[in-house]
Amino acid sequence: MKLRLLGILLAFFWCFAFAWECGAADGGAMAQVKSVLDKAMEIQTRPDLEGDAHRAERARLVRQIISENFLPQEMARESVKDQWDKISAAQRSEFQSLFTVLFQDSYTRMVLNFLKKENIEYSAESPEPGGMRVGTVIMRTNEHIPVDYHLIQKEGRWFIRDVDIDGVSIVDNYKNTFRRVIATSSFGDLLEKMRVQKKAIGDNAGV
Repeated sequence: MKLRLLGILLAFFWCFAFAWECGAADGGAMAQVKSVLDKAMEIQTRPDLEGDAHRAERARLVRQIISENFLPQEMARESVKDQWDKISAAQRSEFQSLFTVLFQDSYTRMVLNFLKKENIEYSAESPEPGGMRVGTVIMRTNEHIPVDYHLIQKEGRWFIRDVDIDGVSIVDNYKNTFRRVIATSSFGDLLEKMRVQKKAIGDNAGV
């Protein structure tokens, strides 16, 4: 089951396709991660939001949590780190904008499809260059799924800059995918593929 889940997550990333509380900052990076996950699980299990008829509303609420607690622009820059100094300011701006939309869509779909009312085990925070790592494990009956969150602090707030799911980094996965596209064509072609994907998402983001 774990391998199946991991495979589906990677598929979402290949296709390009949480809300802030001051108390979370005071409690540190782990408290922030717990706050984000608790809010996401609450949306997923609210009786008034159950069923396919309310999926679009759940997607909107989950996407809001993601937009308020992740740093997609920094994730975008890191995912094309070896190209960043080679592209124009206009390309950087467009890439970050497209990445933000596509990342939020794919991560929203992942939450909607796989995160319910989970039993989550939190391990201690550990410092890493530039920030903190918070280790968690989703404890299910027949599987334990490790999920590590990497956070940095900006203006007194903790933000998520990457997530490792069963040892696979979201940012690294994007980086490898983008590198293959650029190697076989160009950065401009990568942008065009992302434009097409954004257009395909349209008003159905996260649904």
